[in-house]
Amino acid sequence: MTQKTEDISANHFGQRLKTALKNLGIGTVFLIAGLFLLWHNETKIMERELSVARAETVLSENQEKTSGNEQVDSSESQSLNTTTVFNWGFRIAGWVILFLGLATLFRPLVVLVEKIPLLGNFVGRGITVFAFLSSLSLSLILLSAVWMVARPVFGAILLLSGVVPLLVLYRSGKRARLKQALRQS
Repeated sequence: MTQKTEDISANHFGQRLKTALKNLGIGTVFLIAGLFLLWHNETKIMERELSVARAETVLSENQEKTSGNEQVDSSESQSLNTTTVFNWGFRIAGWVILFLGLATLFRPLVVLVEKIPLLGNFVGRGITVFAFLSSLSLSLILLSAVWMVARPVFGAILLLSGVVPLLVLYRSGKRARLKQALRQS
């Protein structure tokens, strides 16, 4: 009876590992799609913002505002708010796709150590935290690369905020290695 359950368990593990390995391609596609979505969206936002700034300078040089232009400005501001909501939606969607891609890429590791009672749970959570912080960092660094062209200060702030999750990951790994070294000595 126990031999049957062990065979079923081993077969189930093999199937899950095969599925996780097949999903590596899906994870790669998600990773590339997330990066592309973020890059494409931000370049379009930057181009639009630069063209609006150029148009505003030309208009301010050529004409003075009238009451008819104020009505147009209110409708433009409403469409700008709608555009801003869509832009943030695309940013969040790109980050989520990036997160899912990284989490899927590391899923075979989770399946491999799942059989070890306590280690499997910790590795699964650790991979999730790693994917979360890495995707956040990658997203912010990508956005900073785009915005460095038009607004260097804003791009630098995004770059610094993108490096912070990497420092958190590095420090947590360093702290874990230090604790392990202390236990061994």
